[in-house]
Amino acid sequence: MLRRIPSTPLVCLAVFLLTCLATASWAAGQSEPLEILLKPDNNSQQLPVAQTAKSRTGVTKHSAKSAVWFCPPYGGISKVKPMPAFCPPMMPMGMPPCILPTARQGQWDMSVQVFFARTRGKIQWPRYSWLMGGANYWGYEGADFNDDLALPKHKVIPEFTAKYQFRPNWGIRYSILADEFNGGGETSTSNWWGFWFGNQFFGWGQPVQSKWKHTYSRLGLVYDAVKNCSGSVSVFANWVHTDDRIDVGCSFCGFQTATFSKGGDSAMAGLELQRCLKTAANGGTLSCDTKAGVIFLDDVEGYDVQAGARYSVPLNSGRWGYLKGGYRVVELKKGQSDYIFNHALEGGYMEFGFIF
Repeated sequence: MLRRIPSTPLVCLAVFLLTCLATASWAAGQSEPLEILLKPDNNSQQLPVAQTAKSRTGVTKHSAKSAVWFCPPYGGISKVKPMPAFCPPMMPMGMPPCILPTARQGQWDMSVQVFFARTRGKIQWPRYSWLMGGANYWGYEGADFNDDLALPKHKVIPEFTAKYQFRPNWGIRYSILADEFNGGGETSTSNWWGFWFGNQFFGWGQPVQSKWKHTYSRLGLVYDAVKNCSGSVSVFANWVHTDDRIDVGCSFCGFQTATFSKGGDSAMAGLELQRCLKTAANGGTLSCDTKAGVIFLDDVEGYDVQAGARYSVPLNSGRWGYLKGGYRVVELKKGQSDYIFNHALEGGYMEFGFIF
């Protein structure tokens, strides 16, 4: 009995220690070492760190989701290059803004216009001469292009235009309109007695053959006074060169031909307005295009006005193709001591070109 008393407390103490160690080991898990279990201070420090990492992960996911659905400003993401403030390609809500396609610095804008023109004009040559002694009495007003000279009333005329943008707001432009008009037939002049053309007299109802070679070219500078993403207002100044030659012959009169040939240099100043109307989701843009110029100097008075709409289609690498249509009027009046020459071209037009 005395031998069993000291061994009982030792057995109880060993069982207690083993129970404590097993309980602590189950609570910590198999991956944690025993030293961590014996140091409660370290265990208390790991918990805030784990909670902080979890909260950061949650904020990052929420921010990424917000960036997708709510479209934050471009400057909010540092790793993505921000879009320029001038003419962004997309609105914040994903809709395309109305952006006017124009030539940038170093680009060309070339186009070909088909002008469906109604021709009209009148020439009084000679203006004051002994041949026209009875002009005032008979009411001589010159020869009409259509009735007297039998020139065609309608003609499809091509025009070529090339513009180079050598500065952001400065460009140089050249345009040329040239064609040949051939006509013939009996004169149906309003002057019952006929008309004079040079030193030839053509009576009423007399068969004539006529030809008119007309050239109208312009070279000048274009300055974009007001320019933004959706429109521009430009001022242009041109040197204008005109060259006209009219040949009128009569087989009934002994095959004689009278020729009028005059060229001139004058100036033009005007305004050009371009305004974006709508840009589709595919990038196609509808815009208005209006231009008006006044011609003066060298005894010339005239104007060139055209109003139309343009539809542009984006190509690769900042290039554009476009189709334009509208109405145009070109009228020139020139009078000197020996002649008066007035002519006009009026009608619709179609134009196609490229910006590259």
